[in-house]
Amino acid sequence: MPAITVAFDARPLDPEMRHWGPGVFVENIVKRLSGRVRFRGLAHRFPGGDALGIVSWPCIPKTGRVFFALSPALGWPFDLYWGTNHLLPHLLRKPSVLTVHDMLLLNGLDGRERLLARGFSSSVRRASRIIAVSEATANDLIRIFPEVAAKIEVIHQGFDVSAQTLESLRKRLPCKATPFTVMLGAHRPRKNLQLAVSAITRLAAEGSAVRLVVTGNVHASFRDVFRKSNGLIEERGVLPKEELFQLLAKALALLFPSRYEGFGFPMLEAMAAGCPVLALDTPINREIGGGAAWLLPEDSVEWAKAIRHLSESSAAREELILRGGENLRRFSWEKTASAYGETFQEICR
Repeated sequence: MPAITVAFDARPLDPEMRHWGPGVFVENIVKRLSGRVRFRGLAHRFPGGDALGIVSWPCIPKTGRVFFALSPALGWPFDLYWGTNHLLPHLLRKPSVLTVHDMLLLNGLDGRERLLARGFSSSVRRASRIIAVSEATANDLIRIFPEVAAKIEVIHQGFDVSAQTLESLRKRLPCKATPFTVMLGAHRPRKNLQLAVSAITRLAAEGSAVRLVVTGNVHASFRDVFRKSNGLIEERGVLPKEELFQLLAKALALLFPSRYEGFGFPMLEAMAAGCPVLALDTPINREIGGGAAWLLPEDSVEWAKAIRHLSESSAAREELILRGGENLRRFSWEKTASAYGETFQEICR
């Protein structure tokens, strides 16, 4: 069968977004399917876009939505349009696949912009096929849009870490975990930094010297939490991937108290680094954690108890680390890309 041509929303490949979930996802799928599928990326102009072969429109203030609506004309001719990040162009008249990463555009947990929410709802109804990145996200979609249930497919995101990287990291492991925990970012209120800080503060009051290291961006609403932490929280900012894995490899645990996620990459990153995971008990964390994350209620007393137990029991840590390694076997970008390729071909038959 001749290769099909897929035009796709390449905006997640903008350097400002590329290290986030949608950018990592798009990069991995395109890279792995490029031998079987002709891709035509469509996006606003950004640094490096030309080298990626992206057909771009000019960056003119307040015109982005108009250019996006017209963008299918830039990729003509193509067989299929792939909406990589929740939205389809309004003027699209070709078969389409829409990837839905989460329900944040509708549930208001990160704020809500009405035009984007309407665009997302319209895209869900118009898509030929919808791919949800998790069962939890698929269930949320069906609850809000029961009429589209028959066209929803679940394809988990992938996760790959090279054996060489893992071996390099493990050689640096200390004999025992150093007394700090890690949160990978607190860039939104839903990330629930307060719960982690409350647990760490409680431990400090009991005489346990366990700190919290926060990487990535931090939401302005958490600044008071940092100021009042009495040095228990250390902010590291955005770290290179290898440095991030080294930090996780030395940590007592990853704290993942987020109230809502569409997938949960931080848990997999921690498991790949041999770091135990403590996570809030939510549907997505049960699904992606796969029994390898220690799931806890939204209660700082229980989180403090769990952190203390991990600090005192190497056996408990080792058990979670082993489970994490096994859980990672469920996720592969090769498997994810193959499933997308099959879906693209099926729609174009």
